[in-house]
Amino acid sequence: MSTLRRQDPTGPGLKRIACAQVESAIRCLTREAGQAVSAAYAIDQAQAVLSLIEPELPRHALRKERAILTRLTSGLAEMTEPTRLLEQLDKEYKKSPSDSDLASAVKSLRKRWSSRDHASAAMSSKAGSFNPAIYRLVADMAELRGHLDHWPVDGVPDDAPPRGLRRTYTKARRLAHESGTVDSLSPLVRVLNELTVQLSVLNKACPTMLKAHRKLLSRGTDALTEVLKDEQLNVALRAELGKGASKVLPDQASLADRVASVITGEIEPALAESPAAFTNRLKAYWSAWRGEASER
Repeated sequence: MSTLRRQDPTGPGLKRIACAQVESAIRCLTREAGQAVSAAYAIDQAQAVLSLIEPELPRHALRKERAILTRLTSGLAEMTEPTRLLEQLDKEYKKSPSDSDLASAVKSLRKRWSSRDHASAAMSSKAGSFNPAIYRLVADMAELRGHLDHWPVDGVPDDAPPRGLRRTYTKARRLAHESGTVDSLSPLVRVLNELTVQLSVLNKACPTMLKAHRKLLSRGTDALTEVLKDEQLNVALRAELGKGASKVLPDQASLADRVASVITGEIEPALAESPAAFTNRLKAYWSAWRGEASER
């Protein structure tokens, strides 16, 4: 992931990073099969940068960018979600379960998700035909890349961190207090990932402190992601087993309890500061960093 450099004007520097990530996503889908997960990661990076600079962009431009990013996120998720589910299934059941009903359910899910797994698909075949789903994604990426050239970023202030950082941090704190279901957990994981990316982009402002904060966020986000994947697999197995699920699957703590455990132990320490305190700390790093640049 690229970072904002000391000599970069904030707006053009962030635009450079967003452009590089969209170009990386295009390469992932056009040059080699099996790179859909990497493409999704690159688009997530670009989206995090957009969120950083969002308060400075006109609304009509944001609507276009957000619409394209929504289509890209949805399309890439459709390609990669079966892959993630299969990985979780294989992690939990490396060997076929001894219970015949559970073994049958695992086999059925593996077959279903394997048939829907398009993460290794290529844009074109040796015969010259195009994969329409990938073609549409690449077309959207190319359109987004064209839009980025016209971001009006020259007026973005250089004397403070991008205003979108506080928005993301505030949203993460709010969602952390609301999570307890699969539907609420997914948005929390997304915004925590976004905040982690944003700190990575701004890392050079104070590498020692921001790297430590980023690691704290990453550890908590990874733990929540595991809870989410485990719950998704559990729900799928229970649906497959039907009424007999309670006899076959082991009891586990409720989702709310598992989420609360991670949030208390991992997420709350990473989000302990108020948004104002967090922003003021980042401003202090930023002022010293930019001040050093102006002295050179």
